[in-house]
Amino acid sequence: MSNSRNLLNSKFFLSLLLVMTLAISSATAAFAATGTAAATTQVVIKLKLGSGQMTVDGVASAVQPPFQKSGVTFIPLSVLTKGIGAQLQLTDNKKMTLTHNAGLQVVLTTGSKDAYVNSVQKTLPAAPVAVKGVMMVPLRAAELLGAKVAYTASTKEIVIKGPRAAAAVGGKGSIDTDAGKSKIGDSYFQWSMNYPTGLAQDYQSGTGDFISFQDVKKDYYLGISVDEAEDPLDAQEQKDRLKNYVDNETVLNVKEIALPMGKFQTMVTKDPANGFYYEYRGIQANDRFYVVMFGKKAKAASELTANAALLGSFAPKFDAGNKALKDLSKVKNGIVTYKNEDYGLTVQLPPEWKEGYTDGKISYYRGDASISFQVNSLKAGDSLEAWYKRESEALVNRIAEKYREPLEATDIQWNGVPAKLVKLASSEDGTTWMDAYSIMAVKGDYKYETYFSYERDMPKLNAADIVSKLRTGMTVNFAKVEKTFGQVPDPYDDIDQTKTVVKTSKKYGYSVTVPSEWMNTAYGTSVNVDMEREIANFYGTGINLTIAMEKGSAMEGYPEYMVKTYTSSGLLKLDSRTDVTLAGVPAVKLALSQNVASTAGGKITSYLMEKNGGIYLIQVVLNDAAATEFNQKLIDDAVASFKFNG
Repeated sequence: MSNSRNLLNSKFFLSLLLVMTLAISSATAAFAATGTAAATTQVVIKLKLGSGQMTVDGVASAVQPPFQKSGVTFIPLSVLTKGIGAQLQLTDNKKMTLTHNAGLQVVLTTGSKDAYVNSVQKTLPAAPVAVKGVMMVPLRAAELLGAKVAYTASTKEIVIKGPRAAAAVGGKGSIDTDAGKSKIGDSYFQWSMNYPTGLAQDYQSGTGDFISFQDVKKDYYLGISVDEAEDPLDAQEQKDRLKNYVDNETVLNVKEIALPMGKFQTMVTKDPANGFYYEYRGIQANDRFYVVMFGKKAKAASELTANAALLGSFAPKFDAGNKALKDLSKVKNGIVTYKNEDYGLTVQLPPEWKEGYTDGKISYYRGDASISFQVNSLKAGDSLEAWYKRESEALVNRIAEKYREPLEATDIQWNGVPAKLVKLASSEDGTTWMDAYSIMAVKGDYKYETYFSYERDMPKLNAADIVSKLRTGMTVNFAKVEKTFGQVPDPYDDIDQTKTVVKTSKKYGYSVTVPSEWMNTAYGTSVNVDMEREIANFYGTGINLTIAMEKGSAMEGYPEYMVKTYTSSGLLKLDSRTDVTLAGVPAVKLALSQNVASTAGGKITSYLMEKNGGIYLIQVVLNDAAATEFNQKLIDDAVASFKFNG
């Protein structure tokens, strides 16, 4: 079984909810538009999820594409440094200090949701994480620098507005130099090059697929990135890959060069923000694409030629017999060992798995497969059996029987303590299935959960091997946890699935009683719903309740207008239209469902009423996979509770 937070908020349920929400977004937008604050700032930054382009005051540049994970939007750290212009200083490869020219200093830490604004602690929705050597931070981090952020789900556009500071280059760190070593390389990723004299290693990703070096004064930079590339790439495709590494820089020269190691695509750029010139070189070999990045503070691009020998020494090969070659690889015998000192945690995984952090949990991911590890305090009187019972009941209440398989729970020993190994499977459409394993254990004052999920029949994934590694090869130092942590309550422990809360809108004159757990965003983040806006949204698992009011509109012709808006895309069809009474007022009830052939879908029910000089809309989206008796009762009770005040 997944626990409710992992399974019920999992990616496939989220995506299904968003599909349905997007299908009706045009109708909701047509009903009432929500506004954003007027721009009063000096810089406007625009990005899109999945897009490698950013614009700063209309000027486009390439960036690492923003993405969303577990409901949190991540943007490149460079948006804050080169976009807003905050000065960056790296400490111990984890701590990032961003200084704004208005006297504002923000400290972020890789792997931690804690942030500090002028020494005052704040909490981010997720921890910063490195993705292919690029530091990605939650969008909310921009707010800590005084900016305002907005995200539009329908267009996937991110807009950041805020005061601009002066940009500066950051990065700090060190590695030990090895006497007698004249070359460096990676035996797993199969590359080597001359030792970068005068530079020290300042970052290396969990698997070593990205590594970078800088000098003490930060006048020089060297980076090596390795991506998978099994299919042959032509010259243009290789150049396009190089462009993904160019960040807000002016491209000065693009050409192909032939070296003894093969043909390299090259790109020379200038970063006007910090006076750096860069040369990027890319080559495909060993079913991988290698990118070498060299930069220096200079007056002209021609000064890069002084370091041509270093760049020219790069080769997509590793000679294990060369004693002068220092191996920087983190992969030993086909395994990467990840450690976390706070938990005394050690886990060994194949190198295809990357390290990350999700909602404060240690996590590892490989494509659509993920592993998370979490520790929470054990509440008084709780036990492993009671914990498991809560989780299994939540699963039955939230996911329709057609879309889940029976749980398989086995009593095991994990790290020397009794535990449960729970296998579950669920689907958004009854065809494509996600499998998952949860290891649940209790020791002392804490409960421990390791959760592994993946798409069934995922190619090249040996799920049994991963389960074995987590079950028998993963180690946790319980004494270290007891010493390091205090109270770490699990908010899900005390969730009453039937508990409700009354929400009232004084401005629009209504109130509604909804389940407390619906007080979330579409991405599962707890939020205080603003009832004084034209549109109020409540989200459950696979459920979206929208209440909106548009002043100045009359009922005549409005139901027909809404039906046309709902069905104009061809995705939805009207099943019925009936006259009902709701909150003591005549209402029109519209029932809609999917019009396209698909096993994944849901239903929309809308109520339209005229009152207080305008039209009220109550709209419910229920996904098929969440269509349980339990959820339907929650919806029926919430709609029936709606009433006008005064």
